Amino acid sequence: MSARPVFDHEAVGAVAGLYALGALDADEAAAVREHLASCALDHPELDEGGMVASALLETVEPVEPPAALKSRLLAAAEADLREGRHPSTAGRAAAAPAPTPAPAPSPAPARVVSLDDERAKRRFRWASIAAAAAIVLAVGLGAWNVSLRNQLQSAEAYRAGVEAALQLAAAPGSSTALLTNEGGTVSGLGVVGADGQVLLAFRGLAPTSGSQVYAAWSIGEDGVPVNIGELTAAADGTATGTAQGAHAGDVIALTLEPATGATAPTLPIVASGSAEPVAG
Repeated sequence: MSARPVFDHEAVGAVAGLYALGALDADEAAAVREHLASCALDHPELDEGGMVASALLETVEPVEPPAALKSRLLAAAEADLREGRHPSTAGRAAAAPAPTPAPAPSPAPARVVSLDDERAKRRFRWASIAAAAAIVLAVGLGAWNVSLRNQLQSAEAYRAGVEAALQLAAAPGSSTALLTNEGGTVSGLGVVGADGQVLLAFRGLAPTSGSQVYAAWSIGEDGVPVNIGELTAAADGTATGTAQGAHAGDVIALTLEPATGATAPTLPIVASGSAEPVAG
């Protein structure tokens, strides 16, 4: 039988995170409490570990698991019950009859656990906790739901932008520019109305961050680029927006700028195309 652990000051500091998460076994947790009861030094790492554990729990937004997952779990539990197994023993043979209790052994002598002793076990324990946390996050689906909602909103905004641009393209006096880059990784639609209004819709862009914007430029016969509008790109690479001041025959170009209000394009050109009449 292994000796009952007695933690020194450094060993308690090494397992503070595990203690805050409730990941120590009963003897080790008792050893931590015994040390804290007699230790005159502070253990700030225990407070930090508790804050991390609380933050982890508060991060996961409780949501209803997918119906398919729920059905699979119920089916597995039902199968275990039919085979005479408790769900908590799924995948293992049915429990054998409990053996006759042996006489209680004599208490094992105390063994002082040092920091070096704990380092040997800490990697495995943290890996186990990380795996458990990953399962909690996956089942919780909180972050996944937020990401999915953002993607759906971006897709809806892009679809609405394309529909509006196509409606303007069908109006008399409008012209349309199909914007792309040399590799064809970016594609865009720029529709110029008879009154100079421009509707833009792009996909395949690098998402903007911070103060970054994509600037749309109208380049007429004089070759001078004019900033006619700015837009940002979502995480899925889509972007829609409006601009003003272009004309039929102008080249519409898109550049990535570090901030709003650019008066000259920052090369390279992200995508470009010429606005050609498509409606009488």
